[in-house]
Amino acid sequence: MRKDIGERIRKMREAQELTREEVCTLAGLSEDRLAAFEEGREIPSIGVVIKLSRVLGSKLGGILHGGAFTSDALTVCRAGEVGVGYDQGDTDQGYTFRSLTRPGTPGHGMEPFLLTFDPRVTDAKPLAHDGQEFVYVLEGEIELFHDGQRCTLRPGDSAYLDATRPHLFRGLGDAPSRMLAVVWSAG
Repeated sequence: MRKDIGERIRKMREAQELTREEVCTLAGLSEDRLAAFEEGREIPSIGVVIKLSRVLGSKLGGILHGGAFTSDALTVCRAGEVGVGYDQGDTDQGYTFRSLTRPGTPGHGMEPFLLTFDPRVTDAKPLAHDGQEFVYVLEGEIELFHDGQRCTLRPGDSAYLDATRPHLFRGLGDAPSRMLAVVWSAG
């Protein structure tokens, strides 16, 4: 899965005849990080995927899932049929994620994810991206930093936030924390 997302990023960049340097300038990334994503050595966070999708003129799902193949009128996703996921290894922000919809469904403006936070990761940095997010804590405690504010979210707590402002989620305690996140990004 790591390699798939990196290959899609690279192919989109090359199809538009963009250099890594040009994409990095527009997305606010270092060339080393983009190379690591394209080569499958690192997994970009959801926020970075959103930034890259904007720069490359793709919807979030285009980078995550590739081509579309289902109708957008109704999509039912049964247990075990979820889309792209990175349960093996962490993103650059200290969490793993799994899409909760079928890959490649056209017309969807929202992307729901299940995120699992590693409480040992303490060096992640806040980031901003287009769109809005709704989050709902399922297990454990998660610290939310948003535009200079800090709060602790516990099971049953939710937050709706403007993702264009710097934000970061971090797992607290000794065990992994889990959260449902719905990301909306126009375009």
